[in-house]
Amino acid sequence: MNTGIVLQEDYFWYDSLGQPFPPFKAEPGANYDSPEVKKRFYNLLRQCKIVDSLENLFPSEINDEDILRVHSARYLEMLKQENEKKSAYAGPGAVFAGGDFSIARLSSGGTVEAVKNVLENRVSNAFALVRPPGHHAETDRGAGFCVLNNVAIAARYAQAVSGIDKVAIIDWDVHHGNGAQEIFWEDASVLTISLHQDYYFLEENVGTSEYSGEGKGSGYNINVPLPPGSGNGVYSAAIEQVVEPAVRNFEPDLIIVASGLDAGCYDPLGRMALTPSGFKSMTEKVRQLAEEVCNGRLVLSQEGGYDAASTPYMGLAVVEGLSGMDMQISTPFELFGTTMRYTNDVFEHHQAVLNEAAKKAKKIKA
Repeated sequence: MNTGIVLQEDYFWYDSLGQPFPPFKAEPGANYDSPEVKKRFYNLLRQCKIVDSLENLFPSEINDEDILRVHSARYLEMLKQENEKKSAYAGPGAVFAGGDFSIARLSSGGTVEAVKNVLENRVSNAFALVRPPGHHAETDRGAGFCVLNNVAIAARYAQAVSGIDKVAIIDWDVHHGNGAQEIFWEDASVLTISLHQDYYFLEENVGTSEYSGEGKGSGYNINVPLPPGSGNGVYSAAIEQVVEPAVRNFEPDLIIVASGLDAGCYDPLGRMALTPSGFKSMTEKVRQLAEEVCNGRLVLSQEGGYDAASTPYMGLAVVEGLSGMDMQISTPFELFGTTMRYTNDVFEHHQAVLNEAAKKAKKIKA
């Protein structure tokens, strides 16, 4: 098994504060979506030498055609116009420095490149360490640091260019995966599953279990809101009880994961208690699921994750789970106290929600 990895220095220069200082500006930072966090993640991969065993994949910017498979022409034109300004606006909580739209294109291009290499059997699976994130971007707007929906664009690319029929998108970012939900709301060819912190939604409360799609897409969107404090045991149960049966019943040709790391135990934007071993276990389960249902075709694309100290270790665990390697790295984040307390006990209070989601998962038809 060989695992591919996408990374580009340009990702570290995307400015989600929209600082109006082109063409020369200070290195971006000073907000939660700091490039320093992802840079530390990649440097950890290099320091422990796991990256030496991965296949380097080199992204390029996606074109308008790729974008228009997911986003509206009106939104694309707005982004182009905003990109000419000193500080650009893509939607609520999504601003960027003028000229940085090209990096957003490159971020989506990284996820597309990972998918392309997996589908062409150049690598067994792949991780796209891209920035900016994308899972909050909807058809007509960006939001929450996200401008283009990276995983949705990659899914549509697979269907349009590679002849892939069905794609499953699993989102374990701590925030609701509203973007894929909205984009594929009436589409039965893309199964969308979001595991997220309960009551942690972008704006409207659309991440509850009753939001399951409409028309042909009815039943093909599954939300699993989890209580704050949920740890490794809770997420493991959600994967086993909801994600695995839904994906097996759907029988996708490709699985894409919106791999946010902000459900980690020290993240400032979440209140969950996942540790590195929890992320590794989830990734291993999904990798094994992909091997079972779609010949191992699996791509993970980086989303949230905002703690400079712990996020790199959460990410390393994901890469270990994806590649099958174990770097034997000890980490203090495995000892986080609430992770031990909040496992199945807290989960029992949300068991009814999980049972409802599990019923929907079992109704998915190939």
